[in-house]
Amino acid sequence: MAVTIQINSVDKSEFINWESLECKQNLNNLVDTAKFKTRKFGDRTFKPEFNDDIKVYDGAICIFAGTILRVNETVESGGGGVVYEAEAVDYSYQMDKLLVARTYENKTVLYIITDILSSYASDFDADNVESAREVEKIVFNQVPTSQCIQRLADTYNLFWYVDENKSVHLFDKNSNSAPFNLTDISGNFVYQSLARVVDGSLTVNTVKVRGGEYDGASYTDVITVKGSDSKSFVLSKKMANLVIELNTGAGYVAKDVGVDFIDDFTTVDVLYSYQTQSIRFENPLTDGNKIRYTGNPKVRVFAISQEPNSVSAYGKIEKLVRDDNIRSNAVARQRANAESLALNVPIVDASFYTYESGLRAGQVLNLASVRRDCDDNLLIKALTFKMVDPEHFGYKVDLVSTKRFELIDFLQKLVQPVPLSTDETEVAEDIFADPAEVTIQEEHENVSPQEDFADVQIQESILLNPIDPDTIEWVWGPYFPTSDADPKRAPKWSRGAKWL
Repeated sequence: MAVTIQINSVDKSEFINWESLECKQNLNNLVDTAKFKTRKFGDRTFKPEFNDDIKVYDGAICIFAGTILRVNETVESGGGGVVYEAEAVDYSYQMDKLLVARTYENKTVLYIITDILSSYASDFDADNVESAREVEKIVFNQVPTSQCIQRLADTYNLFWYVDENKSVHLFDKNSNSAPFNLTDISGNFVYQSLARVVDGSLTVNTVKVRGGEYDGASYTDVITVKGSDSKSFVLSKKMANLVIELNTGAGYVAKDVGVDFIDDFTTVDVLYSYQTQSIRFENPLTDGNKIRYTGNPKVRVFAISQEPNSVSAYGKIEKLVRDDNIRSNAVARQRANAESLALNVPIVDASFYTYESGLRAGQVLNLASVRRDCDDNLLIKALTFKMVDPEHFGYKVDLVSTKRFELIDFLQKLVQPVPLSTDETEVAEDIFADPAEVTIQEEHENVSPQEDFADVQIQESILLNPIDPDTIEWVWGPYFPTSDADPKRAPKWSRGAKWL
């Protein structure tokens, strides 16, 4: 079978350095990639460009289709040609060019994906979406199409990918079987290439999860003041939503509570320190006063999960998980169950090399070997296509046990940012750009200059000194007379004035 590389639907195989061609399929929504090198020299003028469409065929089977996103350009020494190294991603890049703004209520997953594709990625279809599950309400507010599909997949524990024909596939995990399995005599893989790792170093069968704190049920207690010199009091528990009431003999009266070191007694009656688990009044209370406090005590999250069959086989092997980000016993139990389920037996990773086409990341493949004494269901997590000669591919297949993948997937979701909650008040916002051209016209009026002849009269009044010289008072200057009758004058040394 010949290998063919099409760029923008034109066969460019002859221009491609066959040794550089590599394609990789990744599991689930991870992007598939491809890369190749080509050399521009003399009459060989092919130059890959950003946004070029690329398809790679192994015989009649398209094993990769997508878009070139990056081209690295170098020049050979000694006056040689120009070398281009192109990197491409699958069609999910094209599918994500527009942002989705939609709200759906009481619609099936198939309806939602079909509507999104028809509105925002019309070149794609949902013909391979296998889900009639109904969604009560979901809001997508300016997010890429792939994120919309991923949210739906996460909600119902599904796998998805977009294929080489721009069709979205959505299916139950572990339901997509590989076209062939492996045995000692199947002959569909390079026998010596099969590597299988059985790793028991992480095996545990009793998992304890210690999380953060959550608000417990409402709790009330009373402190009776002893003596008349105390104004600070320690509570029995750390509290949320704290309410303080003080009884000085005439019944309980609610007090305004603030945060210590943030608020002060000009605005509140009591300051609460969560760290020291204490409250503080401005002035000492009187012996016999009663302080009633009510709130939700902080309770430590703790959960445990155990696999009895593993305990029977290997003895009890415990693991403690500390994660203060877990603030719910339900989530803690999920974490404990996930780890104990995935790690209660040794985990298996495997890889092999084959020349058989038809495999795809996400498929489940069975490895049954009498010689190796194993019978494993393994998930294809990555599939790498590399050329072995100018016309043939070889396939490197990486596998992971299904239990291990489920744990990895669960842990990845735990560390992902929590999406904004959707409620009845959230609205999907559609934003549009207006490409209209605006023409601005500016007018200038040129006025010819004109001569203007006019008589201008200037009048000057000069006041001769009316002061008798004998009455002049000489003062240090500078000095300016305040009126015509002011006898003070400043002498001018440059005109003969002398100091006597």
